Amino acid sequence: MPVRIFCFLLLLVSGFTSLRAVTSVTSNGVTWTLMESRQTGAFVNGDPWVIGPVTVTSITNTLSSPDYTPRPGQSGSMVNPGTDAKQGYESSLKNYVAALNAALPNGRPLSVDNPLALPPGTTLVSTVSWLYNSSTDTEPGTPRFNPATNTPRPTLRSAAVLTVLSAVPPSDAFRPPYSGADKSIKFRASQLDYKKLPRLALPAGVTPPAFDVLANAFARSWIDHVNGWQADWTHPSLNMPNYGRDMGRLVGDATLRLFTDDDAPRANPDKNHLIIGLVQYGIDSAGIADNGGGWPADGGHGLGRKWPILFAGALIKDAHMLDAGRWPTRFQENEQHFYVTRAEVNLTGGLDWKPDKRATLVPYAEKDIGTPEWGIRHGTYPQSDNAHFTATYRDINGAVNPAFALAARAMGLKQAWNHDAFFDYADRFMTWRLAEPAPANQPSPFLVAMWNAHRPNLR
Repeated sequence: MPVRIFCFLLLLVSGFTSLRAVTSVTSNGVTWTLMESRQTGAFVNGDPWVIGPVTVTSITNTLSSPDYTPRPGQSGSMVNPGTDAKQGYESSLKNYVAALNAALPNGRPLSVDNPLALPPGTTLVSTVSWLYNSSTDTEPGTPRFNPATNTPRPTLRSAAVLTVLSAVPPSDAFRPPYSGADKSIKFRASQLDYKKLPRLALPAGVTPPAFDVLANAFARSWIDHVNGWQADWTHPSLNMPNYGRDMGRLVGDATLRLFTDDDAPRANPDKNHLIIGLVQYGIDSAGIADNGGGWPADGGHGLGRKWPILFAGALIKDAHMLDAGRWPTRFQENEQHFYVTRAEVNLTGGLDWKPDKRATLVPYAEKDIGTPEWGIRHGTYPQSDNAHFTATYRDINGAVNPAFALAARAMGLKQAWNHDAFFDYADRFMTWRLAEPAPANQPSPFLVAMWNAHRPNLR
């Protein structure tokens, strides 16, 4: 059993069986020391809660190497983190705002004399930065440095989420979203409607991703409130992939894997933990959107956030999340998919056309009108559209999005998605992709097998 899953199970057990007063809480290598003794436990996903108000006097971790000294502003924390590009976790990045770093109250390090007061109804997200002296002198395991920022990509190693409540929650409660001020307990694992998971036969000759591997990938909360390309640098390495493409690939494969297994979730702990992790991610993503956040079209960074919200909404029967297709939220999938009209023909045939010249450039023609299409920033900057199938980032998005199109059809959520061009383009892309040599950014073999086997039978 992977270490993370084992630790996750231990935390779940402690949350179910032991409600005790403590002066410190530990999660994901992070320890919060409290001035007072307080009652604590764990949500169903393993993240800790504490009954408040609480006063935090120190935040430490067991992950950082003693051979490296943190810079001021590293391993930061945020309270009820916002939903824009600003962050208080890592001072080496240009989007760092010191006032957002809750680990530096009054601009000074936490201490008994300079504590952090947290009332009920707050969430504290604390991180662990990768430490380094230079690009060639780093902690073991530090990701490769990015020349544009001269920092690791990502800069964060781990993150832990502590929720301060006013009353003990049910033992099977999902954690409220970390973004925003609403920490009411709305969802419980006992609400999960497993019948919403369709049964699709596993195609012959394909090895599906293992449940324990997938469950482990979602065992730690995904911290995703920083939007745009800068999110890449603040996705903690031990919690999640840093790049949207890889996040989306995991979500897509995990969803389709859940469709191919007959075991009741409660009879398969890894399957059950995977469902809980995916639903928690959907709850958190809905919380980000509800507080004004979103994932604008930006290369491969913003894809894959719409589906987890709909998936979670279906399993916990939440009408609000099931209405995500009609939210004003900026989803990359909405902004990139469209049907070609006369406007695109005229634009790409004129002087205002400004596509990415790294690809073969082909303007739209009369014959393309009505074709379902993809554009890197079509919703906000259609000047960047390019009809050619080598258009920059087309393959990266196409490698992932068909999984969501297939899953939504299988779960009867195509109407809830509310963007037909997305589904029609997925059909077009997979027809082309399967006839071409496989590039580096390609759909997973599992997705390809599931698409070939089941797309013809799904409406």
